[in-house]
Amino acid sequence: LRDRIGKENVIFVSGTDCYGSPIVESYRKLKESGEFSGSIEDFVRQNHESQKQTLSDYDISLNLFAASGLGDSKDIHAKVSAELMELWYKNGFLEKLVTSQFYDAKAEQFLNGRQVVGKCPVDKCQSDKAYADECSLGHQYMPADLIDPKSTLTGETPEMRDVANWYIDLTKFSDLLKKYVGELEESDDVRPLVSATIKEFMLPPILYVKNDFFETYEGLKAELPEHELDTEENKTSFSLIFKNLDDREAAKNLLNENGIRFRAGKTLVPFRLTGNIEWGVPAPVLDGEEGLTIWVWPESLWAPISFTKTYLKQQGAPDDEWKKYWMSEDAKVYQFIGQDNIYFYGIAEMAMFMATQGKDNLTTKPKDGQLTLPTLVANNHILFLNKKASSSGDIKPPMAEELLDYYSAEHLRAHFLSLGLSMKSVSFQPKPLNPTAGEKDADPVQKEGKLLSN
Repeated sequence: LRDRIGKENVIFVSGTDCYGSPIVESYRKLKESGEFSGSIEDFVRQNHESQKQTLSDYDISLNLFAASGLGDSKDIHAKVSAELMELWYKNGFLEKLVTSQFYDAKAEQFLNGRQVVGKCPVDKCQSDKAYADECSLGHQYMPADLIDPKSTLTGETPEMRDVANWYIDLTKFSDLLKKYVGELEESDDVRPLVSATIKEFMLPPILYVKNDFFETYEGLKAELPEHELDTEENKTSFSLIFKNLDDREAAKNLLNENGIRFRAGKTLVPFRLTGNIEWGVPAPVLDGEEGLTIWVWPESLWAPISFTKTYLKQQGAPDDEWKKYWMSEDAKVYQFIGQDNIYFYGIAEMAMFMATQGKDNLTTKPKDGQLTLPTLVANNHILFLNKKASSSGDIKPPMAEELLDYYSAEHLRAHFLSLGLSMKSVSFQPKPLNPTAGEKDADPVQKEGKLLSN
């Protein structure tokens, strides 16, 4: 883009997500083991500098690699976050919901997202790890639905206690998101992976019940909220399709009371914006709710706006210069993401950005003065040694800097281009890290890397 339209018209930003329960949990473990003695901000700074160096070693030509919790970008990000929350509140899109949160009575504290592990309640999910309200594959659910939860602090089964938090109800954007997906399917700029993944969450609220419980269901169906029954031959379960989330929740309670096991289908649910984790972006005081912080997933989605503002401030630009890049029909925003984050960027972010428009002006085609809906460039999964490697799973992928011990950045860049991640999930098998590779086996990275990079 710098070559095509001039580098003065392009800003390329990224940065470190400094907040969130994974960071708090990693810091806690290192602190308790004596492996790290500094503050959590020291820990974040160390991670940020390491990531910044790695990107530089790979010749990634960012205008700015910022950090949501450090330096100028910290203050700007906090201000942007408060302004957005206040705007959504003013526009009538914030909902205060009292929900149950995990509490470890033995440790005498509420548990953050990563301090609870269990099994994902979403049907057919193959995640190797599920947390309070999100599994390692990005599925969202209410905390009370997590199967067999355990506290990582004590190993005890936590209890549920009520807390109030702010949400955006994604179900209110259902029709608009369906229209948005339709537009994506007709666009040559967006890979089919994006629209296909978003459509998975456009289903009505569904419960999948094992066929073993069909007779019990027959005796209860008159007591269940209005629903549609769907049975198919050669399936191990039958489906109960409800009109709305409230009806599905009532049905879940009744099925639980009668010992009927079920799994919930993917659907739109309220998206949580705040929590009570101490290390987080402060949430503004709204409707008397004090002491809340903003959950990392929403605030990391608008962090690129904060980072754009930070970069322009460093260049001495006027305060409103960022609008030329984020609120102009003459500009486009591209976000480079992985497949497992499409839910957050393709659904939650789009709904949040639409919610800045006001209830009477909702559109999938923002005009001048409205926040642009970014174009998502999503890659499929890379599979490491034929198994999915996840930063939050048991199988860890090699770190980016570790690969540079064996290859140049150009070899890796050429190899990754050859893998066709825009089309399919692929296996990544660098010979030095493949325990089954023989001495005479070719190294696929060297082979393709040398061919394409000459």
